[in-house]
Parts: sequence; C-alpha cells; structure tokens
Amino acid sequence: METPIYARLTDYHRKGRISFAMPGHKNMKGLVPKLLQCDVTELDATVDLHHECDTVKRADKLLSELYQTRASFIMTCGSTAGIQTMLSSHLKPGDTVLAAADCHMSVINTCAVCGFKLRLVPVALDSKFLIPRDIPDFDITPDVKAMIITSPNYYGIVKDIKAAAEKCHEAGIPLFVDEAHGAHFIGSQELPASAVSQGADMVCQSAHKTLNALTGAAYLHVCGDSIDIKRVKRALRTFQSSSPSYPIAASADTARAELAEAGYCHIIDECRQFREAIGRAAKIRVLDNDDITRIVLSFAEYEITGFMVGKMLSEHFGIDVEMSDYLNIVLIATPWNTHNEFMQLFSALIDICRMLAPREKAVEIQPPPVCSELIDPSEGWYAETETIEIDKAAGRISATAVSAYPPGTALAVTGAVITQEQIEYIKTLKTAGAEITGLSGNGIEVVKWTE
Repeated sequence: METPIYARLTDYHRKGRISFAMPGHKNMKGLVPKLLQCDVTELDATVDLHHECDTVKRADKLLSELYQTRASFIMTCGSTAGIQTMLSSHLKPGDTVLAAADCHMSVINTCAVCGFKLRLVPVALDSKFLIPRDIPDFDITPDVKAMIITSPNYYGIVKDIKAAAEKCHEAGIPLFVDEAHGAHFIGSQELPASAVSQGADMVCQSAHKTLNALTGAAYLHVCGDSIDIKRVKRALRTFQSSSPSYPIAASADTARAELAEAGYCHIIDECRQFREAIGRAAKIRVLDNDDITRIVLSFAEYEITGFMVGKMLSEHFGIDVEMSDYLNIVLIATPWNTHNEFMQLFSALIDICRMLAPREKAVEIQPPPVCSELIDPSEGWYAETETIEIDKAAGRISATAVSAYPPGTALAVTGAVITQEQIEYIKTLKTAGAEITGLSGNGIEVVKWTE
C-alpha cells in the first residue's frame, strides 16, 4: 500500500529531529496522551463546537477567564479562520479595511473573497536585519471601517497596539489584531502584554504555534464592547468546518489549562542564556526583539544567506528552524525545548560559522515600496485571468497573492498592479532559496487584458 504523505511524516518522526519550529509541542513532547481517542463526530454523547452545549460553553468561558476577555472561542482552523471571522463579522462588501503592510496573506484573500477594499500602511524596516518593525504614523481616511494589524510579527516584534487602538477608536472604527504568534504572552510577566489587554477589539491567536496544541488549534477573543457577538458566532460557523476536529479542539482546551497552571517562565532563562552565549561565541547578530522566546539570528557578517544556514542545520545536524530569510534564521523556543537541544543548536551554529568567510560587501536588498493606492482584491480574484512569465508581469493586475512562506507577507497583492521592483525582489528571494507561494514555476496569474 503506497502512502506517500504518511510514510514521509512517520519517517520524519522516527529520526528524532530537534525542532525550533512550530508546533509548540515539539514533535509531541508537550501533548497530553490519548488525543487520538478524541477523534469523534457530533453525537449526543459528545459535543458540537457549533452548538452552545454546556461543555463547549464551559471550555470557552475558561479561555475567556484566562485571557480576561469579553468572550473567547476555541477554533480548529487556525488563525486564518480568526482573520476571516474578525473581518467578515464587522465589514460588508465594498467597505475598506486598513491593514499594516506586513499583514498575513489571509487578510488579502479574505478581502478578495468577501469584496472588501484594502489600504496598506507601510511598516518601518530594521536596517540591520532587513525585517519589518513598527508602523510609522498613519492616517485613517473616512472610508476606512476597520483596521487589522499583525503583532507580534514572525520576528517577535510587537507593535504599539495601545496607540493604534486609541487612534482607531477616535476615528470610530475597531482594531483587530492577528496575534497568531502571541498566545503564550500571558504566561509570563517577562513577555509582552497581549493585545487583548491593550485596547484591541478582537484578537486571534494560534495555540499550535507556541503552546502545546495540535496544528490548527486557535483562539478568537472578543474584547471591545462594540463587537456584535452574534455576528461573530455566525462568521465562525461560516468559515470553520461543519465537522471540526475534536482532537484539535481538545488540544486547544488542554493547552489553555496547562498555560494557566504552569505558565511560560522556565524557558525564558534558557533563551536568555543562549542569546548571550551565541552572540559572544560568533559574529552572529542577535535581534533585540520583544519576545525573548523568538530567537532571530542574523548572518550578515558572513558570506552566506539565512536560507543556506537553515538548510545546513536541517540536512547536516537534524535541527529544524521555523523560517529563514535572506539574512536571518528564526527559532521558536517553547517550554518543551530542552537544555540539551539548545546545546546541540549552539554547537551546530559554531561549526557552521567556522566554515564561513566574512562578508566583504554589505547586503543592499530592500523590499519594494508599499502600494499607496486603494486596492480592490476582488477585482483580481473574480476576473478572467491568464498566466504569464513573471518577467513580463510589470504593469499587470495580479490575480493572486504572492508571498514568501513563511512569513506569509504578500510580495504581490491580489487586485494591485505588479511593479518591476516587486518582480526583481521576488526573483531575488526565489534565487536565494525562499519558498514562494502564488507562482506557477516562473509564471504568475494576472487579470486578462480585454480588447
């Protein structure tokens, strides 16, 4: 019997690799036992996430009490379903949403499918690490009905949610926060404050990224008094499967319970010690970010890309990193990473650096400017399309969101005109080893020209 996916994944698990990637349970080490026995359907003797039985109400109430929200909901389709729910539960077709330019591609896809228009706000760039940081001052035009911000981003950088929330509320609109990578923040006072306590009106989190939950486990939090909870529940039923995975739901429930009881403290000291040690032992820049458990290491001083470092760690040392980019590797550490794993990572990085030559010329790669025009993603999504070579796409309207995944930030936006700068940037990342989604080989889908 041929089972390509099952065979490859069981082979991965058999090798006992070290994970500094998601999911947060680190190859099952943090999971409670017997989750598979929870794989049942909606029966009288079980539960139904979409019906408000006492069991589901109690689980959601415990989640809300932990995060101190107006209401909270367990989800099984990840933060993508949370983003879809937040936007669709407040906006109507034709409305405009303001989004930070480093938003996840699911924001663009939701706008495309639901008929929302999009304005992008530029994000400041860290010149040493070439990564997005906070949002500079921005304007809220009268047509904007909501704003969505990603915080923290993939690099553990938290935006000023309190200031953004105040500005949104002064303009009479809600602020939604994609906090997919921050479900653990309430686990320690040494971690950033969660957006749920900083004035955000709704917040979604991926429990599987930094807690010990199965992939797909997520939370949606309603914080603002202006949010229509009935419409939120309707959106949750719309965008989630009518047959939710109960192992995923159960793992989201147990992850909440363990976070409430155990917190997130002991791994912080391990991360701090590793950061200090690797910074002293090699010419590796360590990003001073907000989330100490999100370790970002830059190899700008060496003649190598982050993509290559990530590949070397994987192929030669059996260590998986969460993501790589042109300069950096990104590591996710959770309480289920051991001291020995940090020591093996340290040794591997030192071995790699010993083989590297110093960089002679500084990297000058810069992402293209953010589109300042009002974008209608549905214009590209629903149009008649054709696939052309990306080299010939300048001036054409993209029919798809193109992104390097991870982190999933759009390099070309559905419904927006593709620029030559975007094309060159995409090609540079692809040549360097980035995984680019939204392309078909060297082709890109664009809106077909009509006579």
